[in-house]
Amino acid sequence: MDEETLKKKLEEDKKDVEGMIQKFNEEVQRFFSAIEDDKENLYIFSTKGIGDFIIAGGLSYAVQNRKGKKSTILVIQDTKWDTGILFPNVTGIISCPKDFVLMLNKHFKTTENYEGDNYIYAGIRKHNDEYIWDEDLNMLERYKKDALKIPLDTPFNYPIIDEISADNATALQEKYILDKERTIILLPHAITFQNLTPEFWEEVAQRLKEKNYIVYTNVAGDEEPVKGTEPLKVSFVELYYLTDKVKLFIGTNSGVFIFLAMTDAKTINVTPFPHWYWDISFMFPECNNRTLYDTTKYDSDIKQVLGKYDVAAKVKYSHEKIPQENIFNSHAEIIDEILKEVEKI
Repeated sequence: MDEETLKKKLEEDKKDVEGMIQKFNEEVQRFFSAIEDDKENLYIFSTKGIGDFIIAGGLSYAVQNRKGKKSTILVIQDTKWDTGILFPNVTGIISCPKDFVLMLNKHFKTTENYEGDNYIYAGIRKHNDEYIWDEDLNMLERYKKDALKIPLDTPFNYPIIDEISADNATALQEKYILDKERTIILLPHAITFQNLTPEFWEEVAQRLKEKNYIVYTNVAGDEEPVKGTEPLKVSFVELYYLTDKVKLFIGTNSGVFIFLAMTDAKTINVTPFPHWYWDISFMFPECNNRTLYDTTKYDSDIKQVLGKYDVAAKVKYSHEKIPQENIFNSHAEIIDEILKEVEKI
């Protein structure tokens, strides 16, 4: 392709992109115009992951009361439509395509109009591309204070989760080996935190199987199971059913762990240091979880980390928040601790 032809093509591509953005901007404006006359309902935009969806739903009643509205309608991404997760005050769910959701998120970020008379963006806010949040608070508290503008002592309303049918339960029992003493489900796939290698999970699975545990990997979409394990592909309602049919869930911190915190499930999750504020043990103290913190990216022990990053207040502050026994400097140490914890349960 010669230079002139390439230049022409790039100009055409630019026009196509600009046209598409203009189209989505118009759709976003039409969307807001369509809801602005609804004075009875509060529209909560929860357009991120499943964890954000649950947090928004569990706190929606308090925002609804603050705004003086009759009920709440959640606006979510369509990939989370079939969750079977319900909230008593939420009377409707609007499920939007991913491309439209991206434009909604861009709209909130660029305009910084996070809240109106009958709507609110249920996500962490930014001003001039800087997060607006209180560093002293965990993420649930940050949602309350910094995003939803409700008191820190606002109780979290746990969702109602659909029950599966007897036939569905039988099908799960036939498809998977569900043993409360031996079945363990791995959850290595996460969007926010991807600090652990496939080799890490392979060793975890191998070590567990050597101790005669049955190991599955929870997968969705085109996700692959950990080598040496069988895939477990279930809906959230089915996952809820499994929580008291298996021994333990082990994984990387994700929105699924927030869902599991709504249940009696026993969980272990591995989080990169120093992200203490996403630790569900802080967010939901009543859940049966232990978080192990991975400092391996610093390539030194924790004392050296604190020395090397002496000016990094966040790291030092997080170290004060996190119990020393939950901090590990190598993947080998984390795997050993996982095995010890499994044996204790």
